[in-house]
Amino acid sequence: MNKWVVCKQGKGYLFKDNVQEKFETNFGKDAVGLIKEERGEYFLVWLIGSDSHWIISRNEVKQIDVTKTGDKFDFKICNVCHCLKPTEKFDRNQNNLHGIIRRPTCQKCRTSIDKRAPKTKQAKQMEKQKPKKGEPFTCPICRKRSIVGVTAKIVADHDHHTGNIRDFICDSCNTGLGRFKNGENYLMNAINYIKDHDALD
Repeated sequence: MNKWVVCKQGKGYLFKDNVQEKFETNFGKDAVGLIKEERGEYFLVWLIGSDSHWIISRNEVKQIDVTKTGDKFDFKICNVCHCLKPTEKFDRNQNNLHGIIRRPTCQKCRTSIDKRAPKTKQAKQMEKQKPKKGEPFTCPICRKRSIVGVTAKIVADHDHHTGNIRDFICDSCNTGLGRFKNGENYLMNAINYIKDHDALD
């Protein structure tokens, strides 16, 4: 069984290429990781957020049940930094029958992501061309026809590095791109995954 832990103080000795660094350094407080080895008064911990190994004092590590984190609990793990944080540190996304659904990314990481997407002149000009409510619209990705603001929500899809709007797409496709981190490599991985599994049929 995996032993997930939270590293409370965010400090330890980086362990890389089977070599432990001489000096203790810091990483994100409350980072979540897996115990790989026990080494006397220390643990060798793999931190999932940074994909790195650290030698961390047992006193700095607390075992957690990751299945008891999330919107219904007091603490949640950010899907970017993979640190355990109070659930209120995640912005509300929507409500459903079971209560509040919060964003998977903590406010700190979300701010960092949003800073990378400045509002460019091009983006401001494109906003004026946004399809109006009640107009017909065909999404350039899924090709689904809809009525703007009635049968589908239309959003501006933008490059997260430059802030430039690429085009207007339906909310479903925008969510899909977001799930794939708006990255070509992720999308190609998905295509290759489908091809690999189709070949097995």
